[in-house]
Amino acid sequence: MHHLGIPTTRAASVVVGSSCVERDMQYDGRPRMERCAVVARVAPTFLRFGSFEIFKARDPITGREGPSAGLEGEMLASMLNFTIRSYFPHIWASAGGDAVLASGGVQALQDVYLEWYREIVRRTASLVAGWQSVGFVHGVLNTDNMSVLGLTLDYGPFGFMERFDPHHVANGSDDSGLYNYTDQPAVCRWNCQKLAEALSPVLPLRATKDALLDFDVEFEEMRVRLLRAKLGLAAAELPGDSALWDDLLEVMGRCGSDFSSTFHTLARFP
Repeated sequence: MHHLGIPTTRAASVVVGSSCVERDMQYDGRPRMERCAVVARVAPTFLRFGSFEIFKARDPITGREGPSAGLEGEMLASMLNFTIRSYFPHIWASAGGDAVLASGGVQALQDVYLEWYREIVRRTASLVAGWQSVGFVHGVLNTDNMSVLGLTLDYGPFGFMERFDPHHVANGSDDSGLYNYTDQPAVCRWNCQKLAEALSPVLPLRATKDALLDFDVEFEEMRVRLLRAKLGLAAAELPGDSALWDDLLEVMGRCGSDFSSTFHTLARFP
């Protein structure tokens, strides 16, 4: 993924053990014993959207609540300040974060938080556009698998499509097809909305509502940029470029074309 130019955590090591577990790798009813292994991955931080949901109040249906429910007044702002200062220093510095924090200005801090949220929305939109461009399908796109840095996180069930199927699912247990290829952008946008809700004690939803609109704009801009590169469209951008991509994917779906091989073949033409 890294060498495809798509932001991702990196694999540092693989440790293979002597014990074995039964795995049905192809979900075809033919399990086999495989040796256990642990992959160690590295990233600047593994903070996720879900990290800010630890304050969630008790759910009326499940009866569950976040492990730090009721402590958002004491902890949420501190978490945000640490996150922005440590991993988004350009935002913290440009807003004069230390001075703002010392002054105790609530509105000024909200402005910092809002700019940070906008950055996350843009990074997430750009990330999923990258996935779409290479036929990557993430198997479990819940808020706990979304990085605040806009990195591809948690390679559990995932896959790169071979035969193109717009509704391809990479997780054998996703019976409803919730995380299928076509719906990935909408799911990521929904996760951004959930992050906004988690931040609402310190950043009102009326402030993040407009920021969330950036998702669609950033996704479409990155999508068009990447599709033009894959199709070798070197001339000025034309209004029909996006439709050309959509038509090609429709034909690929009807023909059962291999996603990567199709573009490798197109690259042979001058």
